[in-house]
Amino acid sequence: MDQAIHKLNVGHYTLDVKVSQLIDRVSRLDAKVGDLEDSISEVYQHSKDNRKEIGRLEGCQKGHRMGYKCYLVYNRLEDYAGASRKCLERGGRMAMPRDRKEQEALADYVKGFFHPGNWPVWLGVNDLRSEGLYLFDDGTRVSYFQWRKHFLSSQPDGGRRENCVAMSSDDGDWWDHYCDRTMNYVCEFDDRVAL
Repeated sequence: MDQAIHKLNVGHYTLDVKVSQLIDRVSRLDAKVGDLEDSISEVYQHSKDNRKEIGRLEGCQKGHRMGYKCYLVYNRLEDYAGASRKCLERGGRMAMPRDRKEQEALADYVKGFFHPGNWPVWLGVNDLRSEGLYLFDDGTRVSYFQWRKHFLSSQPDGGRRENCVAMSSDDGDWWDHYCDRTMNYVCEFDDRVAL
């Protein structure tokens, strides 16, 4: 009987040692997994930053330069939120013409891009926060407007239903639209060369 108890104690001790060794190995593996997760996070962030820089460079090389900004038309259909997200992923933002000079330059560029057609493009302007209070995507208040003025259809005319702004490519006039409508869009990038 003593011998059997001794054998059980030795077996129990051996199991304790092995469990302890396994716990130690799992802890080391867990630390390595944590290090790998950190490395993956770093790589992901670098990749994201690189995509933004590539987008900015592409915007300024392929698009239209105007002062400290570059504009690039994307001939891909997106709703307002999708277009905004795509511009941010590329290191820019949706186009935000802040004065007549920027509006005219942007309108000329977009008209040349789509000539002879007329395709609306999203701008980074909306009144989602409060009806009639138009803000740029960066939250600043819009002070220059280029609304379509026509005796049959003056803009904005959508009330609480149409809260996002697009520019027509033929004349550069602004129209309010449903935000979930899909259309082309224009991204704006900072031109670091000009800075």
